[in-house]
Amino acid sequence: MEAQARKGVAVEDGLELLFAHTGKRTIKRVPLMESLGRVLAGDCYSPFPIPSFRKAAMDGYAVKYSEIKHAAPENPVVLRVTDEIKPGSVEFPAGHHFAVRIFTGAPVPEPYDTVIMQEAVIAQEDESSLCRFLFPSERGKHVAEIGEDIPANACIITEGTVISAKEIAILAAFGTQDIEVYRKPIVAVIPVGDELQLPGEALSPYHLYESNGFMLEAKLRELGADCIRYAPVPDNKSSISQAIQAALRDADFIITTGGISVGKYDYLLDVMNELSAEALFTKVLMRPGAPTSVYKIKETLSFHLSGNPSACFVGYELFVKPKLLFELGCSKYRNEMMEAVLEGDVSKPCPYPRYVRSFAEIRKGKLYVAPLTKDQSGNLAAFAKSNALSLILAGGKGAAKGQVVQMFWI
Repeated sequence: MEAQARKGVAVEDGLELLFAHTGKRTIKRVPLMESLGRVLAGDCYSPFPIPSFRKAAMDGYAVKYSEIKHAAPENPVVLRVTDEIKPGSVEFPAGHHFAVRIFTGAPVPEPYDTVIMQEAVIAQEDESSLCRFLFPSERGKHVAEIGEDIPANACIITEGTVISAKEIAILAAFGTQDIEVYRKPIVAVIPVGDELQLPGEALSPYHLYESNGFMLEAKLRELGADCIRYAPVPDNKSSISQAIQAALRDADFIITTGGISVGKYDYLLDVMNELSAEALFTKVLMRPGAPTSVYKIKETLSFHLSGNPSACFVGYELFVKPKLLFELGCSKYRNEMMEAVLEGDVSKPCPYPRYVRSFAEIRKGKLYVAPLTKDQSGNLAAFAKSNALSLILAGGKGAAKGQVVQMFWI
């Protein structure tokens, strides 16, 4: 395919094309702990209130408010402590005219309606079980009422939430054993290039160890997808076609890296045409990663990213990640752009929007972003410190230190 025949789009237009091609999400019921990192497939409601009984929120003494409301240091109320109630108690004292020793989490039976914390009570040193209450209290103090935390039939977690430890805690508190989540997509990653070798092999002269595929696999697994990473495929149509057809059988999505530009040995677009794939776009109006392309082969989306590390990284962050988060059912799937103060010049002019690997941090409530040096598309050095991509708008001036630019976290 000649360069002028490529189907170019702006970044946002390319994303909308991806979101328009939505497959059917599959729901799977998994044990609670296996849901960690997965996406909830439906709203969760509380089957009962929490607390489900009136309980003590403090170690102390359960009393009737009417008996201690006039207590004062100069006129303490003296009550006999007849019993104690600990968490899990199912039997309660029969008398209702005395104080009861109580512990955090224990049920507070009627007619006790107030808990006085133990530090505010003086116990007699003899064996009389008498206690002096020196201070009044608000009615209901230190008593958690039924449903005070979570009422019954409340929506506690919404569909599209990525389940973390705090969601696990809430679900476990309601006795949840298993939960419905969206199935993880399987993504095939195919590195392309004669010069590529796998780590562990003796490196031949003028060859490179393959790293883009490992980066993509790591990113995909962090995202919550499953990954099949292929060994590097040589630069010939037959090998590339065979790898893609194998991936079509094994995976829900395909990502290739390398072989997508317009050089003599860049065969990806030719292979896509031979497979009668539908081109969503074959060029993006951005730097780096202009050759980034996406095809649809029957119902499978195939992403084709540059072999240059920075361009591959940017293509993943801008297109693959949002699309997979969308397919995973996440409620938040777009990159969230925000304003930051640029901490270094980006003097190189560019006719297209440029995404620069950067380091962002908040200082005194203000967001700053520093473009990293040596951010050429073929360089790996900027990966180590980058935590953001800065957007430098198209034009002949680049951007100057102190200018406000758009960025998003990576």
